[in-house]
Amino acid sequence: MSDVDETLNSLDALFALVQQALDTPRTVRASIASAVTRALDAQIDAALRAIPAESLKDALPKGTRMGGLAQSRFRTVADVANSSAATLGTVPGIGPQSASAIHTEALAQQKRVRSETRFRLNPDSKSKTDTEILRLLLTLRHAEPAVEQVRGPITSLKEQVDPLRVPAQRAGSRLSRFFSGKAKRAEAQAALQQIIAIASAPGLEDLRAQLLAIVHPPPSYDDQWIEYERDAATINALLSQFVAVGTVEEAQATHGFISRDLVNAADRVTLDRTHLRSFLRGYQAFGAQYLLSRRKAILGDEMGLGKTVQALAVAAHLATQDKRHVLVVCPASVVSNWMNETAKHTTLRPWQIHGSERDADLGEWARWGGVAITTFDTLKALTLTITPNMLIVDEAHFIKNPATQRARAVRTVLDSCEWAVFLSGTPMENRVEEFKNLVSYVQPAVAGKIHVRDGLSGATGFRKIVAPVYLRRNQIDVLTELPELIEVEDWVLLGAKDASAYRSAVHSGNFMAMRQAAYAPAARSGSAKLERMVEIVEEAAENEAKVLVFSCFRGVLDIIRDSLPGKVFGPITGATATAERQRLVDEFTAHAGHAVLLSQIEAGGVGLNIQAASVVILAEPQWKPSTEAQAIARAHRMGQVRTVQVHRLLAKDSVDVMMRATLAKKSDLFDEYARRSHAKESDAGSVETGWESAAAPTEQDFVRAEQARLSG
Repeated sequence: MSDVDETLNSLDALFALVQQALDTPRTVRASIASAVTRALDAQIDAALRAIPAESLKDALPKGTRMGGLAQSRFRTVADVANSSAATLGTVPGIGPQSASAIHTEALAQQKRVRSETRFRLNPDSKSKTDTEILRLLLTLRHAEPAVEQVRGPITSLKEQVDPLRVPAQRAGSRLSRFFSGKAKRAEAQAALQQIIAIASAPGLEDLRAQLLAIVHPPPSYDDQWIEYERDAATINALLSQFVAVGTVEEAQATHGFISRDLVNAADRVTLDRTHLRSFLRGYQAFGAQYLLSRRKAILGDEMGLGKTVQALAVAAHLATQDKRHVLVVCPASVVSNWMNETAKHTTLRPWQIHGSERDADLGEWARWGGVAITTFDTLKALTLTITPNMLIVDEAHFIKNPATQRARAVRTVLDSCEWAVFLSGTPMENRVEEFKNLVSYVQPAVAGKIHVRDGLSGATGFRKIVAPVYLRRNQIDVLTELPELIEVEDWVLLGAKDASAYRSAVHSGNFMAMRQAAYAPAARSGSAKLERMVEIVEEAAENEAKVLVFSCFRGVLDIIRDSLPGKVFGPITGATATAERQRLVDEFTAHAGHAVLLSQIEAGGVGLNIQAASVVILAEPQWKPSTEAQAIARAHRMGQVRTVQVHRLLAKDSVDVMMRATLAKKSDLFDEYARRSHAKESDAGSVETGWESAAAPTEQDFVRAEQARLSG
């Protein structure tokens, strides 16, 4: 074999390896789809085998005869569904008509169970099936980005080699000197030398190694399940691509129940993911398409659904069109989070326009582009030398009052931008009028159609009005793999010491002291709430579960810190620097086994992702349902792999009773407007004035009521 043949054969082997590598993601995807289908079929079959066939009789038409079905081999609904009407007709006492009705109902039950069954990986059982699917998902997570990395060099290599192949073969032929002129021979020899140079280039071996790593990935994880818990959000995002949407309602939930016209407009946008590092779930991709199609809009997804990555997906898409300047305005507490998330999810460069280097970094951002991240207060002092292509306003309800300086500063930038995204998990936090103010920033024409009385029409009518500017999805509708959320009210009876402290607080008329009095004894033996909290933490420790404890009060957190057993981190307070907050969360997450993280609810309830915790304790009731919801969502969010238990500590015969009742009423109204689920439409008649009644009790109302009760 000639040198040229060896060289060309070597290149052909490389190109065959290229094809294998390019085919790997498709092959792995097919294996995952098949494995998930088998797993779902097994779940459905197990569920149907737990239902006796006799139970079908309650849903059958009158006159249908069950005959000897109970004594036959068709003992379960699965047995019936997997048979045929003709086979059932052989059972004594069952005629053809009854057999057909029984079989039809069994198939209906099977269809119902199938539509309700969701597949999710279970890190507690770690079954053989789950482990294999997880292995394939980790392989795919590595393979797809790796293929994209080599696609460019491969294309370049083929463009170099293909035109040289024929002349190089001619040069390598023994008869070439008889059939070619001098010029042709020289051309062929030059092509041969080029081919040999390409084949021996140092970079080619690196490319071959990259391709082999795609086709035969090394076992890179000592424990796949540890890797799953570390990066569950990404892995479950991949998994979601293999779990079909079950019902029409679920498909509509992905689109936030907006109109078909708006869905079609969003679907016409082809999302360019060149600058994205992360996989998007279906609802996230649609969210980015919606925002691009509307140009200026509000993304109000429930906490934990990835509003940040959706906004960054829009920024990444625009960057491919040479619209490279993005400005993020957010609370100071989440600046570091935006820096981290931008680097994690995109190839865009983040710039922190906050602190001593802000002016220098602002100039670099203006020159090079990327994502500039600043705070509401800093924005007021900035002089922008370039108009951002896109503005992102996080926690947009911070500017619901247009008369404030921060709102005016945002408005100045907003009016000059072509794209704008407002992010807020609770944009309708207080009244319809305040939500209307937010809408007026991004789409004044839509705001003009909103009236306070629209709240009286219920969520359906209200959302139809705001759909062109507002998209919201709920965890329960779109995160089908999200583990269960269990909420428990732990009512305790105050003892002698905490009851005495409470009576003193009521007598003094100090509402805040009343809320903290249950912890005033500062010892487990004198505080019923503290006693219950220690019990919950001790049980969590036995299960090696991590715990989050939220309180509104720094003093309460100090008492709790000194009373809890085991490793305790924090507290995170309003005075804790942003970087220090993230450090505490990282250390808490990395700590092996059980630990507790303490935080003031307003400081740690926003902007932090704490999926390591599966137990959340609320030390006292809060004023607003959104405050509690945000705190809970720190743990019960995308990436959580275990059931989350929420414990609300409440004291009987205290202000907690009235606060909890008021909060429950607010929660019902909050669900009606900010959390509308198509499967759980509330009665419009239950709404009083907007979503929060103007007649809601005040702090002094509670104080007077408790003073009257205790003196009565």
